[in-house]
Amino acid sequence: MLEDNLRTLFALEAEADPPMSHISVPAAGRSARMRQRQRRVLTIGSPVLAAAAVTAVVATSVALSGVAFSGGGERIARPARTGTPLAGPGSAGWARLPRAPIAPRSEYAAVWTGKEMIVWGGYSNTTHGDGAAYDPAIRTWTKIAAGPLTAQDLPVAVWTGKDMLLFGGSGPSGASSDGAAYDPATNTWRKLAPIPRSLGGNLTGSGSYAVWTGKVMVAWGFFGNGGGPRGGGSLAAATYDPAANSWTTGTVAPAQAPLFGDAFWTGKQMIVWGSVSPGRIQGIAYDPATRRWSTLPASPLGRAARDSMLAVWTGRYLVVGGGNSRTGLQKDAAAYDPATGSWKRLPDAPVGFEENGTAPDIWTGATVITIEDGVPGGRPLSLDLTTRRWSLGPKAPVPGRQEAHELWTGSEVLVWGGGVPVGNSCCKAVKPGYSYTP
Repeated sequence: MLEDNLRTLFALEAEADPPMSHISVPAAGRSARMRQRQRRVLTIGSPVLAAAAVTAVVATSVALSGVAFSGGGERIARPARTGTPLAGPGSAGWARLPRAPIAPRSEYAAVWTGKEMIVWGGYSNTTHGDGAAYDPAIRTWTKIAAGPLTAQDLPVAVWTGKDMLLFGGSGPSGASSDGAAYDPATNTWRKLAPIPRSLGGNLTGSGSYAVWTGKVMVAWGFFGNGGGPRGGGSLAAATYDPAANSWTTGTVAPAQAPLFGDAFWTGKQMIVWGSVSPGRIQGIAYDPATRRWSTLPASPLGRAARDSMLAVWTGRYLVVGGGNSRTGLQKDAAAYDPATGSWKRLPDAPVGFEENGTAPDIWTGATVITIEDGVPGGRPLSLDLTTRRWSLGPKAPVPGRQEAHELWTGSEVLVWGGGVPVGNSCCKAVKPGYSYTP
């Protein structure tokens, strides 16, 4: 039914937009947050502008008093106490997660394995080199084995269906080219071939993008340790093949990698959508089979400068919208069909909104969700693509949270880490994690 409705949407003129809601949400300071994060990263030697964390597209996509490990490296978790529900049974709402066995942080890598959320690295007054896994079925955290990588924030990360691949990032001693794979089934790590010097030797989450195709990781963005628009490195895409443990350089891109954005694997192309310069949004696609780049046609959302737009891949369409502009948060949205190369408008949201800012927003299989906890007093905002109706959920329990990953498990959204701004700095770490059930 969903695809039938979207086909109709692309075949017919858009229906009249529904009346606007009188609900208001304060304008978010995403641009200010980006500046805060830039100041923090520059002080620890990041090679490029710092902003939204790298996008990882997956192939599928209490309290612990201690964690023990068996001699063979098996993770042994202790039962968690029941979290605190913030809504009644059967209703949309939030529930507090058990306390993690690692320090809260921002700018970490995170993947959903189909069973667990795995987090690693990040920053909270210091750069971290540890990680943990959370299993929502049994509401239990376990600390994962120590890895071969030095502490890093903003590393590139993807889930292959078996391993979490990590590359690059920035640490106390500067940018890194190292890579490693973590296997949660055995709780073991292995070193991977580093990012080649021919590419610049580094990928950071500041304007770097990676997707998993089912066989290889495709990466593009800020290669290099130097200054300049792309970190002083190559402008080419690259692929990493875990089976051969080798890198292959692809074709040089015709455009600059977005400073802030998201990347998605469509089954044929990597699509990157984001801000290539303050206020200018661009979509670009790379086909690793043909090694060809293409630029997406202009969206129907107007020419007003904006950044921090929502972007979600549904499996067939790229849904984008909202974003922060000089006039505040925008309400409009549109869907792009890469099969036809065409756009169609979607109904406006009842309130202005923006993207997650750390990773792609949520696609449940029927609904787009953006968790607007980065907006003081913000609420989850959902667009049902079957009915083409927007709805607002209950207020987030930690208003103002920034830089937190949000991962869809199949039934709920997991939100952990991040922080709240303190003056001109970002951020004071937020300790509690939450789950949101729409």
